Amino acid sequence: MRRSALHNNMAWQQTLLLLLLQIIIATILFRPLAAVDALVPFIARSVKRSLPLTRMAALSSATTTQQHHDNTTSFASYLESTIPASLAEIIQSKKEALSSVRHDNINVIIGNEAGDADSVISALTLGYVMSSNNKAPLLDTLQVPIVSIPRAEMELRRDAALLLDMVGINVQKLLYIDDDIVTNHLLPSSSTISSSNVSSDVLNNTITLVDHNRLRPMFAHLNSLVTEIVDHHKDEKHHQQVVSDSGKRVIAFENGHATVASTCTLVTERLFHQITMSDSSERKIDGALGLSLLGVILLDSINMLPEAKRGTPRDDDAIHQLLQHTDWSSCADIVPSLMDEATLDKIFPNGRCNMPNRNALFYTLIGAKSDPKFWLEMTAMNCLRIDYKKFIVNKRSSIGLSSVIITMDDLLGKDGLFESMKEFIASEDVNLFGVLGVTFDDDEPRRELILAGSDTNVVNSFAHFLLEHPDAADLDITEREKCRDYTEDGIQIRVFRQGNPKGSRKQIAPLLLHHASTLESLKK
Repeated sequence: MRRSALHNNMAWQQTLLLLLLQIIIATILFRPLAAVDALVPFIARSVKRSLPLTRMAALSSATTTQQHHDNTTSFASYLESTIPASLAEIIQSKKEALSSVRHDNINVIIGNEAGDADSVISALTLGYVMSSNNKAPLLDTLQVPIVSIPRAEMELRRDAALLLDMVGINVQKLLYIDDDIVTNHLLPSSSTISSSNVSSDVLNNTITLVDHNRLRPMFAHLNSLVTEIVDHHKDEKHHQQVVSDSGKRVIAFENGHATVASTCTLVTERLFHQITMSDSSERKIDGALGLSLLGVILLDSINMLPEAKRGTPRDDDAIHQLLQHTDWSSCADIVPSLMDEATLDKIFPNGRCNMPNRNALFYTLIGAKSDPKFWLEMTAMNCLRIDYKKFIVNKRSSIGLSSVIITMDDLLGKDGLFESMKEFIASEDVNLFGVLGVTFDDDEPRRELILAGSDTNVVNSFAHFLLEHPDAADLDITEREKCRDYTEDGIQIRVFRQGNPKGSRKQIAPLLLHHASTLESLKK
């Protein structure tokens, strides 16, 4: 009897020691109070395995106020566990202490370089879903989502900022790709890794890609750290260490088309599958989580409007799942700072404790994103970089594509456009630069396209491909004759109308990359 009690006591002491180490590391890597708060539910689940029943009941009672009925933190509480940039100094000052303690792995979750609402919110929500998975290892990996754009550019992502504000998330408390803690510790450059400033433990970390399936070139030295992909773009066949059979390479793109309009749909599917596999299949999800996912799926599917041809049955199912199985009352007390009460009442016509009106939510978010005044006042350079992606053809060649919500006439009329375009092309070092424009006329999307570059032969070759090649026929491209062969400041520009409203960047980019692979001038 005494031996059994002694054994239990030793096990309990070992558990406490392990948990204490976890809290120390999390406090160093995360904002102190938030880190401890975020770890409470995980601590509770781990301790329940070894505590006597009386102690387990006491601990459960003590942590109830910080958890939902499903024993997980709220989405907002999870995101509060972010790292202020100033914490880099704390890590540096504690470097010697850390050198003797091997901390658990960190999994960095990051979206694509365009950093649109889908990339931002799919990273945040997937981090939450992964961290609350009861079937996953509990305390061995910290899930750290990163906003995949510079901090200063978040103000340009008005739809994402508005949606996060609606659910009570302060975007300033999130981690951004240019924060010191990211550039020095979570996603360090090759030169930083080789210096003495970074522990070799960085290479024990892992990376999850969302809304893209190829780590951007600036992080090529970290390619081997990619262990999971959740995406809906054409598979670029990189990171082959992540195999489909493992369930870690989820790329919803088949037969030349995305099978979901939004990565947030994939996160939603994973969330409800996880719930179904747990013991709480009837529970409702956190309101902030549900509203975040719902808003992005509505944006990406254009509210499932048939004429937009963007939404799929999987998106539609995700929308209905979220509407029906979200605890809207859990975010009813949030007071947004970026939205007036009248707009909020339109979104929640039956009160904040009831499901939102999806049409009102969609039009509010799309209005913030596509506000004509916002786009007309934006500088030419900001228009080019607000939603930009770079696609690699080979080691020497690449294509850059920006998406804008403005007519090509308004874009071409902006002061300094050609100087900005020339500067942007040079800074991104791309062989071809394209601008994909979409505007809405009575809810019907209208698409236009600009091709530009300093090499006339390259621009003309891609223009001929889009106009004449059978592979591009589905886009229904016609050229605006008045803008043909328009050259300014060493940059040739050709402007097109696109008849197919479904032809977004995820359809156009693979076509351009395929044509680029056939050009001898881009192979040199």
